[in-house]
Formats: sequence, C-alpha cells, structure tokens
Amino acid sequence: MYSVDKAFDLLKAYKITTNKESVRRWLRQGVIKAPAPSSRKEGWKIPKEALDDFLQQRLPDVYPKERPINKTIVANESILVNTTLDVKGVEEQTRAKMWRELARKNIWEGYVELKKTRIRECIEHRRYSKKLEMEVWQRCVANSRAYSKPRVSYLLEAFSFEGKRLLLDQNFADLEEQVIFAIIEHVRINSR
Repeated sequence: MYSVDKAFDLLKAYKITTNKESVRRWLRQGVIKAPAPSSRKEGWKIPKEALDDFLQQRLPDVYPKERPINKTIVANESILVNTTLDVKGVEEQTRAKMWRELARKNIWEGYVELKKTRIRECIEHRRYSKKLEMEVWQRCVANSRAYSKPRVSYLLEAFSFEGKRLLLDQNFADLEEQVIFAIIEHVRINSR
C-alpha cells in the first residue's frame, strides 16, 4: 500500500507528474483505483496493483505488466518495497528517443572529419593491430559514402555511425578523440 506521498514520488521519478495534487485528483476521479479514505486524517491508501496498472497504462514500453523485482527506490527515507525503478535507464531511453527523432530530421550539432593518421595514432595508443586499423578506416569510409572525406555527424553526447547511435567516449577531452575511440571500440566489438 502506498500513501499519496509515496505514490507521488514514484510518479514524479517516471516524469508522469510534478504535482502531488494530480495524484489526489486521479484518485478522486478513479483513474488510479483505490478505496476512498474514511477520513482526511487517514488519507488515501493505494494498492500496489492499482499503481502498477496506472504506470503500465501510462508507460507501456517502459513499465511492462510483468516486471522483475531487482531494485528499490528510496523516497523520503522510506523504501518503496516491490517496486522496480531504473531512473537512469528511463532517462537514457528518453534521451535516445529524442536523439533519434532529431537525427531522423537531419538536425546535427556538427560533424567530425575523420583522418587516417588520427585513427592510426588512436589505434597505436590502445596497442591494437594494423588489421583493426584497416577495418576501422574502411568502415569509416563506407559510413561516409555521401561525402568526399570521411566524417561523422554528432549531436549532444552521441553520434551516428553505421546507422547506430554511439555515445562519445567521455574519457577524452578532445571531441575528435571521443568520436574516434568510440568508433574503434564499436568496430573491435562488432568485428566482421
């Protein structure tokens, strides 16, 4: 059973509402199914199943019906038992969805021109093979067929490579290195 405060914390974490009064309104209107309180002092007691149904209805992709229980969220120093919530995962899914929508519209922050010498330096820095260097370069050229020089377009913390969204390697300060090292790792892991 959840109180209005605990239910609000959970709904706020999922970015469904930022106002506690919305939770009370949904309870009064029957959008969230819960027995009416016998007094104001007692307050609403929301069954877990009712809140799960509401979350599943509002977020069918993010909050499926059958959810494994492997994490808990701490809210107002009380543990919400049997509730799974991966806030960072939800935020990343939302960011990725927005990023793909902007990329689909061909809206980019800029691009990084890829040079064979810089790729060679980065490969040597990681002590990878010449064979990997050649494969990285060939895939960079194939990725940039529409341009005279190989390049990748970036937006915020990610860039487009081989039709995929790759995150920049934040271990490096230089944008070019962030892109190149991320490409190297992508090619190394997904080697043909």
